[in-house]
Amino acid sequence: MGTMALTEREKWEAVTRCNKAYDGLFFYAVKTTGIFCRPSCKAKTPVGKNVLFFDTVEAALAAGFRPCKRCRPDMPAFDPEQDLVRSAQAILRQVYTKPVDLNIIARQLNTSPSHFTRLFKRSTGITPRQYIMNSRVKKACSLLRQTNAGILEIACLAGFQSASNFHRCFKEQTGLTPQEYRKGGDGEP
Repeated sequence: MGTMALTEREKWEAVTRCNKAYDGLFFYAVKTTGIFCRPSCKAKTPVGKNVLFFDTVEAALAAGFRPCKRCRPDMPAFDPEQDLVRSAQAILRQVYTKPVDLNIIARQLNTSPSHFTRLFKRSTGITPRQYIMNSRVKKACSLLRQTNAGILEIACLAGFQSASNFHRCFKEQTGLTPQEYRKGGDGEP
């Protein structure tokens, strides 16, 4: 790649392989749809004779093409996978204190539960369920330090369905029991 001009063949290869390494080096437009994309776009590979290549977003726009809503070539830092993960985290932050159905969240994000879980783990290093448990333990830590509520009440307020699950998860993450943490232990959630 480097600073040498890319050939049409190299560009086409990048498009057919959805090669992210070429993003920003060029854009491709599909004459039949009137849309232009990044080389890494996961949309269906177009028919080669219908493709035009552009060096800049401005050139593609000037030629009358509109940006793809999937890969957002008009937004420099747009990453559809990261966008999905950020959306998932926002949803999970709102619902972690309630029973969470990941199938419903995946549907809200217009993806399958397995794809959602895979992307989430690849991006964050933990599964959505682990993210929920981490959020619940952090909430419990805050409540233990800031309120006089009972341990069982705090478990419920933080979203745990059982006291035993609360104690197990809390100890796994902080190294302390909830009582030890409340008494001033210095566990890390």
